Amino acid sequence: MDKRVRSLAGLSLCVALGVSACGTSDPEGRGATTEVVPAFDNFVPNVWSADAGVDLFSRGSELLRAAFEPRRYWPVISEVDDFFPGYTSALVEQPRPGQSTRFAERAEYLAPLGETVFAHITDYSATDAEVSGTVCSYMINTTEGRNWSVEFPDHAYRIVLKNRGESPGLPGVVDSDPERGEPGDRTPSWDVFGSWKIQPYVYLSGSSNPPANGGNGIPPGCQDWWLQQFPELIYETPTAQLRRQPKGFVAPVMPLGVQYPGWIGPADVS
Repeated sequence: MDKRVRSLAGLSLCVALGVSACGTSDPEGRGATTEVVPAFDNFVPNVWSADAGVDLFSRGSELLRAAFEPRRYWPVISEVDDFFPGYTSALVEQPRPGQSTRFAERAEYLAPLGETVFAHITDYSATDAEVSGTVCSYMINTTEGRNWSVEFPDHAYRIVLKNRGESPGLPGVVDSDPERGEPGDRTPSWDVFGSWKIQPYVYLSGSSNPPANGGNGIPPGCQDWWLQQFPELIYETPTAQLRRQPKGFVAPVMPLGVQYPGWIGPADVS
């Protein structure tokens, strides 16, 4: 879908469901006014990095980015496919409501954007048949206040995609300027996934040395990256598996960031 017309997604939904589903007002006052469901186009910027030697613009990295970013919206934002085409059909298993979304209610997503997501790819591998990697992340808010994602960084997902086609497809256009971008660059205008299918997300917790949850611990690559971003992180006790900020820590704030890499395309994913 052309990004210039995405704001009409809510209107299209109204037409599909019938006028009464989205609400009308009786000019003669004979009927009750029903609530209009606001159209959604309120995506946070994601700023990506990756381990040394991992090409952030490769087809494999692109697939991991495309699998990670819409996860925080679906299924609360039901029209997510209007902005990440092909996402829901690429999922081999639908998440339970509230399992991985940022918020539980649509109204919370409609509030003014107040955070930038920083995400990092580690433990990466890619072939024409399978791509896998761990994505660790944190958020920086635009206003002061407590921020658990940097006070106790522990947000990490293992993401695996498998190809049901013969070709891995081509990645989109390389974003050569991390300092500049438009809000429309926060979502792709094409189906990034093609013949690739997203396997069930695995939320990681605890240390991977020794492994937690039967081997689903957070890998050292995430912990090293968090420590690089926040050198003041410490192990609070001798037995602590993950670092946290020391007492008296004040969470940093910043203006809303620029999506990097921006979604520039489309590409041939066949």
